[in-house]
Amino acid sequence: AQLLSLKSHLDPHFLFNTLNAIAEWCRSDGLVAERAILQLSSMLRTMMTGIGTTTWPLAREIELVDALFALHAIRDPTLFTVERDVDDALAAVEVPPMVLLPLVENAMKHGPLQRHKGVVRFVVKGGEDGTIRVEIANPGAYKGPRPGGSGLPIVEKRLALAYGKSARFSIE
Repeated sequence: AQLLSLKSHLDPHFLFNTLNAIAEWCRSDGLVAERAILQLSSMLRTMMTGIGTTTWPLAREIELVDALFALHAIRDPTLFTVERDVDDALAAVEVPPMVLLPLVENAMKHGPLQRHKGVVRFVVKGGEDGTIRVEIANPGAYKGPRPGGSGLPIVEKRLALAYGKSARFSIE
């Protein structure tokens, strides 16, 4: 129940940020706004399938991450490139829905969207001990947690609820 409650908190956070960006694009470039709305619509369809579940395949989570990168690339494809290294053998592993999306959204918000051009790294690898390691890096400098920000603490709590002490989260 706590996982579902946290997930419902994340969905509006992502949605409102994206809609605000699209509103800005409407004023400056209608074609970009239209493409962004279509991309967002596709993402929302995927997200809606995870609303009533506590887990879904990692492949779905990665599909959302790729869609988010594509959504940001619509506006300025020269702003960033994605260096993606994902172990396809992990596709069927069950994970909490939308646990990676706020992390990637944060990486974009504090990296390329702050005009820090460069590479955004997205790595998902399996360990010999059955663990999964996810790395998300952006070209921006880390300045510590943002006062009032809720995305990262919610991800930490979701990981703790889903995996207990087996999960670790770090940001630097």
